[in-house]
Amino acid sequence: MGWVFLEIAAALAIAIGIVWWTIPRKPKARPGEETGDGSDEPPRG
Repeated sequence: MGWVFLEIAAALAIAIGIVWWTIPRKPKARPGEETGDGSDEPPRG
């Protein structure tokens, strides 16, 4: 019975790893490039 739980845990770990690996990530903003969120604008007021 313990062997079955070990196999289930291994299968879940592999499935989670595959999903984690394939999730699209946001590209990191390089220095000097605009992010597009308006954070480089001075505050109004």
